[in-house]
Amino acid sequence: MSAAAPRYARPFVAVFLAALVVCALVPLNFWPFSNWELFSRLRTDEQTGWAAVAVDRTGRERVYPATSLPHGYRGFAAVLPDFSERSAAVRDAICADWLYDATERFGTGTRLVRIYRLEWELSDRHGNREAPRHRTMEWVCSTKGASETG
Repeated sequence: MSAAAPRYARPFVAVFLAALVVCALVPLNFWPFSNWELFSRLRTDEQTGWAAVAVDRTGRERVYPATSLPHGYRGFAAVLPDFSERSAAVRDAICADWLYDATERFGTGTRLVRIYRLEWELSDRHGNREAPRHRTMEWVCSTKGASETG
């Protein structure tokens, strides 16, 4: 015969199961009771993303990698979906930071930062490579501030 379970076993199991249920039903992500939001989202064939380019006085575009952005704005995916809902002053401040950083990186000839929305389908392939992404200009950052183009 086995020995009886310790006195604290039943209350521990009850609290553990309650925490598991609460974290599954309420949008909380307390480790180790994560609701696995990152892994449970449906990934469809249609994908979207963002890209930035710095434009000089001659109109030449240079890829402006998101990893080079100032610390608070590195993730375009986090900043741009609600960018149009932000106040004009906040948009202008963000654009001023992006333009300043692009000027530091590419030189004083930099006059604009263009923000493009990228769209592509995962199943659209050219041989073993993905097809080119469809690019739509959404925002232009200049010394005058942010301008919506899309």
